[in-house]
Amino acid sequence: MVLLDKKQKKQMVGIVFLMLIGGILESVGIAMLAPVMTIVADPEKVEKNRLLSAFYHGLNLTSTTQLAKLILVGIIIIFVIKNIFLYLENVIQLRFVYTNQFATSRRMMINFMQRPYEYYLNADTSVIQRSITSDVNNMYGLILSCLQLTSEIIVFIFLVGFLLSQDALMTITIAALLTIVLLIIKYVIKPVMVKAGQDNQDYYSGLYKWINESVTGIKEIKIANKENYFINGYADCGSGYVSAVQKYNLYNSTPRLLIETIAIAGMIGFLLVVMNQGKELSELLPLLTVLAAAAMRLLPSANRINNYLTSIAYFEPFLMNVSDNLQKEIHDGAISYNSEDYRKKKVVEKLPVTKKIEMVDITYRYPNTDSNILENASMEIPVGHSVGIVGTSGAGKTTIVDVMLGLLKPSGGKIYADGVDVMENYQGWLKNVGYIPQTIFMVDSTIRKNVAFGCADDEIDDNKVWQALKEASLDEFVKGLPEGLDTQIGERGIRLSGGQRQRIGIARALFEDPEVLVLDEATSALDNETEAAIMDSINKLHGKKTLIIIAHRLQTIEKCDMVYSIKEKKAVRDR
Repeated sequence: MVLLDKKQKKQMVGIVFLMLIGGILESVGIAMLAPVMTIVADPEKVEKNRLLSAFYHGLNLTSTTQLAKLILVGIIIIFVIKNIFLYLENVIQLRFVYTNQFATSRRMMINFMQRPYEYYLNADTSVIQRSITSDVNNMYGLILSCLQLTSEIIVFIFLVGFLLSQDALMTITIAALLTIVLLIIKYVIKPVMVKAGQDNQDYYSGLYKWINESVTGIKEIKIANKENYFINGYADCGSGYVSAVQKYNLYNSTPRLLIETIAIAGMIGFLLVVMNQGKELSELLPLLTVLAAAAMRLLPSANRINNYLTSIAYFEPFLMNVSDNLQKEIHDGAISYNSEDYRKKKVVEKLPVTKKIEMVDITYRYPNTDSNILENASMEIPVGHSVGIVGTSGAGKTTIVDVMLGLLKPSGGKIYADGVDVMENYQGWLKNVGYIPQTIFMVDSTIRKNVAFGCADDEIDDNKVWQALKEASLDEFVKGLPEGLDTQIGERGIRLSGGQRQRIGIARALFEDPEVLVLDEATSALDNETEAAIMDSINKLHGKKTLIIIAHRLQTIEKCDMVYSIKEKKAVRDR
């Protein structure tokens, strides 16, 4: 089972062993009621019962009342020990489940974060969110149900075994009737619960999707006056989700009514039959007491077994989704995504780039498309030069850069840095490349955390942050803010202007002082004046960095040393 490692499996075996002990204690506690009632109903039976007689004479007791008192005290002690033990067992069980629940969620996070960039071209964000959080939580709901089901079955077996020793006919009759109920649950209710679980998954993803789209596109939604469309979409999805949850709870509780009815009717029917045979109630007192005590434990146990069975059916789709995701062995470059040392920090040295970058005979086709977007495309970029890349929309400008960055895997061709295949030291290659997209991704944090992107607080060098801001011509602006580097920029950088966000992106790209700087239409969404100011900051890096600039506007690349056009699936040098 890919979901659990060897240590976790051993822990589960240990928990089952504890459950076995708990089941024995539960049964012993109830079984000890029979001798007490025997003494109360007919003290003379003490001498007839070999075990009671040995106990009575072995302790040199003078009356059966003393024996009854001792047994009652013993029952109290057994129940105290049992309940303390069951409490500790429950603590261990819950700790196992919820500790491993987060560990699995983290594994899922690593799994998705380390998937190839191509995966995200068609991925549904809401499904990813649900898989990492809700699906994992529900999967461990299933594991918890399995553990609790095991516990109840152990107790059930011990108690039924004891009842068989007291009255086999009655026990078998009631057990047969309960088995019929469980078969109904399995073949009638389980398929409904599995369908409800699948509906829960689908509608829950839909809820995430509507929320994400509503928040991300709030400006356009308000301008277009389309609030009702998104509200209604969320409501429709929510209605399906509520229906699935209601169905689960309804079918989860219905069998309890059948179980209680059959069990009570069976026991009362048995008593009526015995009474019709002419037996006195006093003779039945020990058996009645044990039956009553066992029923008080068995009926809730039978109900819980039913609940756990239906819960397992309901949670099964979540388990399968998590299992399917974790079984995928994903590799990107030299990184192993299933590595358990992912938590460990690895020092990666930059791949040296001192002469030139070459892309040789690159061929690439997007997944689920019929033709190549690049075919034997080649480029040569001398270090320290600035290179412009132009072309019509959809020609493959961004694609060729994404291949260069290693985000997309070409079906043919290689990328070299000073003659070294960059994929042989992919992390070192990325360490020496800074990337500035058209839309800068902003974390809802401080300017410091956005420039030193992905660095822990204790790893951030403020001197490097200020140097990067200076090169991006944003240092004076930040110094003028009351909180300086600690200024909160808001979600998606909403408190900054478009030009300021781009400059934060430039500073981020420069923070690690890479040799290569890639600008992917980084100024195309800005007005002419802001674009000119941004390009002025970029042009100051001319000769200090190797600049690769994708652009729509020719004025953006007018100062480039070289220009390539992407056309007819090739990279053609214009100058």
